[in-house]
Amino acid sequence: MRRLNNWIATLPTSLGQCWPWLKQWWQRNWSTVLLWGSCYVLAVVSFILMNSSWQLAPNTGSSYNVFLYTVFACQNMLLLTTILYGLIAKTLQALFNRYWAALGTTTALVMLMIVANRIKIAARNEPILPSEVRMYQAYGSLFKMVKGWIWVVAAIVVLLLVMIVVRLEKRYPVAKIKLPAKIGWLVVTVMAFGSSLFWNNQGSAVNAFMTGMGDQAMFYNQLTGARINGPLIQFMNNLDVKVMNRPNGYSKAKMAAIAKRYQKEARRINQTRQNDLSKQNIIFNLSESFSDPRRVPGIKLAHDPMPNIERLKKNNTSGLMISSGYGGGTANMEYMTLTGLALCNFSPTLPTPYTQLVPFQNQAWSINQLFKTSMAIHPYVGVFYSRIAVYQKFGFDRFMYLGSKYAIKHQSKIGRSQYLSDATSYANTLDQLKRGGNGLFVNLVTMQNHFPYDQHYYDGDDYYHASAKNGTSTDQVEQFAMGVHYTDQAVAKFIKQIDQLNKPVTVVFYGDHLPGIYQNDMAKDGLKMHETDYFIYSNRAARKQGAKNLTKSTGYVAPNDFIAMAAAQTNSKVTPYLALLTDVWQKLPAAAMDTSQSTTNTYNSTAQFINQQGKVVAKAKLTKKQRQLWHDYQLVQYDLTTGHQYLLKNGMMK
Repeated sequence: MRRLNNWIATLPTSLGQCWPWLKQWWQRNWSTVLLWGSCYVLAVVSFILMNSSWQLAPNTGSSYNVFLYTVFACQNMLLLTTILYGLIAKTLQALFNRYWAALGTTTALVMLMIVANRIKIAARNEPILPSEVRMYQAYGSLFKMVKGWIWVVAAIVVLLLVMIVVRLEKRYPVAKIKLPAKIGWLVVTVMAFGSSLFWNNQGSAVNAFMTGMGDQAMFYNQLTGARINGPLIQFMNNLDVKVMNRPNGYSKAKMAAIAKRYQKEARRINQTRQNDLSKQNIIFNLSESFSDPRRVPGIKLAHDPMPNIERLKKNNTSGLMISSGYGGGTANMEYMTLTGLALCNFSPTLPTPYTQLVPFQNQAWSINQLFKTSMAIHPYVGVFYSRIAVYQKFGFDRFMYLGSKYAIKHQSKIGRSQYLSDATSYANTLDQLKRGGNGLFVNLVTMQNHFPYDQHYYDGDDYYHASAKNGTSTDQVEQFAMGVHYTDQAVAKFIKQIDQLNKPVTVVFYGDHLPGIYQNDMAKDGLKMHETDYFIYSNRAARKQGAKNLTKSTGYVAPNDFIAMAAAQTNSKVTPYLALLTDVWQKLPAAAMDTSQSTTNTYNSTAQFINQQGKVVAKAKLTKKQRQLWHDYQLVQYDLTTGHQYLLKNGMMK
């Protein structure tokens, strides 16, 4: 109270005293005002630059000027972001006692965050997420994707910033922070940033505060979240991760009952199955971004870029796979095919199981564990999405990637592309098939058709003479179609080659997602924008052993259906877990995340069901038996990923 009275006593008592008073106040407080004012400006800039235009549509049917919406509708989030930026600056000042260096470093860090987010948004329609920061081994490869001029500009900006900071430190020195204040700033900063570990704890005081401040985590649409919360707060929203909500009835006794139920189902299925899956040779071939451009509403091509694959689809098990991603999400589709688990069952805060879940599991089940030998092949660097750690956790015997001790051979590129061709992928896979006996599982992830599509890697793309609506670049569509053409040729050659092998080989070929080049309205065309092509082909040797095309529930499938489908096509006996997956595939509609969204992370806890007619089916329309099956599936997924893993001990998986 005494301090307040003393401060009141210093206030001007007449108009003539105002200017001298303001001048004295500024001399005493300019450094504080400048620091927090700069942080506020940085906050505004970081919000605005998450947008690609001056119009923002946070909700369907509404559009606002980006600047006005940010400054007025997002004021609370702006203030929180300002405080967080300011705390970073004050902590650096407390640690090094250099005011200008602290402010300059904070500015540089914020600028780096903005640029990194802009690059990620351009590539994947999403901001930077914590799961990607954990991919520290991939930084070198990620840096190579940044265009050269960006590095030049960054170097110039950093150099100028350093020169300015050095000059300001000498010309306008600021008093050092005393020890008690240092400790105070450090404690407050740790508490502020550490609180993000509890932001998603429903019912907690921290969650109530953030909700009251207007924080909308927007896990279903990370890009919109970054635009209305700011990139820093949206990043922190994703730090408090919950793997999966506990399904009703989960217990040891319940899981024992489920194991018994599907042991019985496996015996029923196996009455008509003759082969041993572990003696087959199975290839799961994820074809990067493969999809038919002509299926996208508004896109037309003068010629068919995939005639060979269309013939394969016509004469073999085939259909459309519903992807839970658009423009990205490769590792998520890969995870679903290998584990049989659905991404839409996970918590909204788990967008990437490969980096957020698998490396931290005690045991992680994957289909490769049913085979004598298993390997993964990826003709690129192996550090993305923590694949090295993931494949090791899954128990793969080998992981072949650029730089691994198992060399990628037969390397070839097409035109001016920076990526190894699909022909390279298939040549290396064929080498592995020719080695040893049967019982080989291969997880092949190609790279040829990865973005970007505006670098004119290929000549002759004008042959497709694309037309497009909704502002989609026809140039990029033609380049992508040319890549599909080269994939089509490589696949046709590979199929002929495996037909000559005297061992049973079955290939599950599927595109993981559409390229992020189309400008269609997801609310209108979302389902079409999540349909990729797939087929399952068994070679002559496999057909002699009883493999045959599937005729049931093949028109629309999800990635987690492929394990059961491969077992059915090869006429192979199933484990209790595969019996469950068989029921999920045959008796339930295909399950995916909300296809009306463009990002790779939507409301994971709310599945969208697509029936064999390609129509979305409400969960309430499922029959009682279907709802029971879905609940069993959720219980199993919970047990295997975040529960007590009872099923790994009671015979369900073997």
